Amino acid sequence: MFKTSNIIRKFIFTILIFTALVFFQKAKAQFAPDYRFPDSTFVYSHSPNKATFYSAVLPGLGQIYNKKYWKVPIIYAGFGGLIYYVNYNNSIYSKYKDAYAIKLRIEKGELGLEDPYPKRSSENLKSGKDTWRRYRDLSIIGVGLLYVLQILDANVDAHLFNYDVSNDLSFKIEPTLINEYNYSIPNTSTSLGLKCSINF
Repeated sequence: MFKTSNIIRKFIFTILIFTALVFFQKAKAQFAPDYRFPDSTFVYSHSPNKATFYSAVLPGLGQIYNKKYWKVPIIYAGFGGLIYYVNYNNSIYSKYKDAYAIKLRIEKGELGLEDPYPKRSSENLKSGKDTWRRYRDLSIIGVGLLYVLQILDANVDAHLFNYDVSNDLSFKIEPTLINEYNYSIPNTSTSLGLKCSINF
């Protein structure tokens, strides 16, 4: 039977290490100046370090810093759904676990115990216990993955915060006349061509 308890412990340990590294690397940068003065001009600089740090401290805070407010309810809806399934799967797992333990004690001859699932064998209960434990552990992994993804999302959005996506960006292709010079013969010829231009 596939066991996931060791995997879960390793995954949680990895998440903790990742979070600690984020705090260590980004804490210094959270108070870095947000403004630069190139050519004596006051320019706002959006900080990916701050966005990453904020999302590591509190999920969704980096998205607020990036002014992507619409992402916050999606993030918390995801966390809410995954946490619900963690609790639900854990409750079913606990029932199978307790029933399996009682079944084993009854099979050993212990009296005065009430079998909650008298029509099921111990092997069937053990299989159900392992299945629902796996579901619970996968839900916990999902919570960890969502936590990491929302940090990466905040970091990427912060890097693209000042990226120009206005209507001034354009790419044009148009026909043009090209003058061709022949240095061996004092003559100039004209041919038709294409001109590509990018405005930004």
